[in-house]
Amino acid sequence: MLTDKLFLRKVSKALDEKDFELALCKRRIESLEAELDRLQRIKRRRVELDLNTQFANIKSIRAAQRAVGRNPVKDSDSEEEEESNDVESCIQVL
Repeated sequence: MLTDKLFLRKVSKALDEKDFELALCKRRIESLEAELDRLQRIKRRRVELDLNTQFANIKSIRAAQRAVGRNPVKDSDSEEEEESNDVESCIQVL
């Protein structure tokens, strides 16, 4: 009688440990699948080139990024272009 109780208690403990391990594995699989979905949603679109130019310019690249839904990263080149539009920053040659 005592050995039957001990056996059932050990079997119950082993099943509980397996259930816990299974739940952890399922949660990890769900998180990895969600991350995989997030990473696969990055779409790319071909940059439309002007036939009169040989290379793509920054404006056309940024427009293609916006069309896909990505926010283009502001870099130092784009800030310089914005500042060069100011009248005070122009260099005058006499």
